Amino acid sequence: MQTNNIKELLNLKGVSIKKLEESDEQIDLYIEMPKKTHTCPNCGCLTSKIHDYRMQSVKEAPIRDKKVILHYKKRRYVCKKCHKRSAENNSFMRKKSGTTDFLLYTILLQLEKMKTIKSISEECGVSSHYIFRLLKVLSPRPSHLPRILCIDEFKGNTGGQKYNVILLDGETHKIFDILPSRRKNDLIDYFKQFPEEERAKVQFCVSDMYEIYHDIFFTYFRHAKTVVDTFHFARYVTSVVDELRRKVQNKLPRSEKKFFKHSKRLLLGRRSKIKTEEDLQDLNYMLINFSEDLRIAYREKEILLDIIHSNDSAETKTKQFNEWVVRNSNSPIDGLRECSKTYHHWAVGIRNALIYNISNGATEGKNNKIKVYKRMCFGLRNFEHFRRRLMLFK
Repeated sequence: MQTNNIKELLNLKGVSIKKLEESDEQIDLYIEMPKKTHTCPNCGCLTSKIHDYRMQSVKEAPIRDKKVILHYKKRRYVCKKCHKRSAENNSFMRKKSGTTDFLLYTILLQLEKMKTIKSISEECGVSSHYIFRLLKVLSPRPSHLPRILCIDEFKGNTGGQKYNVILLDGETHKIFDILPSRRKNDLIDYFKQFPEEERAKVQFCVSDMYEIYHDIFFTYFRHAKTVVDTFHFARYVTSVVDELRRKVQNKLPRSEKKFFKHSKRLLLGRRSKIKTEEDLQDLNYMLINFSEDLRIAYREKEILLDIIHSNDSAETKTKQFNEWVVRNSNSPIDGLRECSKTYHHWAVGIRNALIYNISNGATEGKNNKIKVYKRMCFGLRNFEHFRRRLMLFK
């Protein structure tokens, strides 16, 4: 009964457990496969003649934090016709492997989680070098481009570069590839590897307002629509409000600064998300009594965010955005004029963001996971190991 439970636990189908030994740190299982007619891989003839037995130690997935070793008494058959010797087939491991398939599956599940290579190697009882060799097989270079290509950078310091680049599939939200640098020449060399017909499959290119990305899109993805991430262009008008808020607060006497205690949260957040009447009254008091420029900037910020998050038609949203840009191009507030100028420069990408409702939010989420992983590892030096590890993140 005990051996049957172990076989089910470790998925050892058709295996006979002859002996079990357990210590404080390790479990040893002595196993055999049942004798049966064997097909010669050389000539295809059937044979049941045994040539010899060989003992092989195979690593299995841990049980209760204890290492599990399978002592496999491997049977070798000899063909009566061609006299070739070959090992019997089994259901739990690949040929010329020192680990079971179940252990490989366990390692793969651990690699999808936020864990370091060292911790996975200790939990699964294998070396770090073994996992790096496994990553080389599991994370090949992509040969196809996604329909929605999202690109962003994160602070890497891996491979000698200050910034690394993440490429994401905008539909599946899976990491497509990791590049060592965001320099223009490096990006050109990477995308030139893909044939023109493959690049033509990309329909949307999503990024922040980094000029080099958009130069690459224009050169190599002429058929795709460029999309500016919503967060990156919305924060421009939010920063105008924040700058005016700080100026007003710094000029106030000490007795009146108490009214600006929660000013950042109230002024930079959405008015529609204010939950208490007290907060709403504080917001109105700040807008009415302290600065006309702050009141105007706050109003324009709310109008733009309403346009971004509205469910109106694409034509209506585009018209409202154009009116916002034109109106603020003549604003008495310097920050709003600069903001309007910036929006005019990136008008095509911003309009596409409003029309198709595509953003780089999933990419920013992956960036956050990458930064957490780097802190867990106390930094990484080898870029290829780093890239292959990140490719398996969910």
